[in-house]
Amino acid sequence: MKTSRDSATYLYCLVQADRRPSVAGAPRGLPGTRALRLLQAAGDLWLVAADAPLTQYGGAPIERGLRDLDWVALRGAAHARVVEHFARRRTTLPMKLFTLFTEDARALADVGAGEPRIRRVLDRVAGRHEWGVRVRLDAQLARRHLRPRPSARPSGAQAGTRFLLGKKHERDAAQALLREGRAAVEAAFEALGRLADATRRRPATELEGTRLLLDAALLVPASRAPEFKRLIRRRARELGAKGYRLELTGPWPPYSFVVDAR
Repeated sequence: MKTSRDSATYLYCLVQADRRPSVAGAPRGLPGTRALRLLQAAGDLWLVAADAPLTQYGGAPIERGLRDLDWVALRGAAHARVVEHFARRRTTLPMKLFTLFTEDARALADVGAGEPRIRRVLDRVAGRHEWGVRVRLDAQLARRHLRPRPSARPSGAQAGTRFLLGKKHERDAAQALLREGRAAVEAAFEALGRLADATRRRPATELEGTRLLLDAALLVPASRAPEFKRLIRRRARELGAKGYRLELTGPWPPYSFVVDAR
């Protein structure tokens, strides 16, 4: 059990397994940390941990690193690779990036104190995966759909009136398209949600020149995954015909559904 004062105990995830999981073939982990190891927390609960040198992962180095997006992205990806390795094999609860304890004993005590909550979350996510669903309207694609049909070229006052009426028609059509799209997105989300055991919806915002109408995570039982993907394909075609793009990501460990695990 680690007690060294020059390193901290870094946690990647908690794994539920009747026997000690293997770390063979697991990704390396965060740059600068030592080899992965397992801590038996309680019966069938195992923490995937590593020693993290305080020169790189103490409070001050992390605070500096958080100001560097590349530094954070590299470590976030390494953390996710470890979590996903174990999640493909066992029910796994991901830990947040940079979950650190001064020593193993404190990490184990934290799990022990939260064990009732942890087991409730494990029951909720066992046999399920998280899928991400996004729907967005591409502004350029929408403008192509709204481009007015060519007509005879008017002159003088008629031209000015026709121009203003055309602009109003374009605005009205854009608003109608957005309303129609929102209704179709809500219907798709409702249908997908019926196949999920839980959903999480994040605020939709403007993103990279597109209008994001839906940004959601769904916790789907593995037994329903084929039906879920078939429904995704059907809804993607329907939304695509209206100028909307549906994106599916996953399956992932249940990142969005373990917020109350600790």
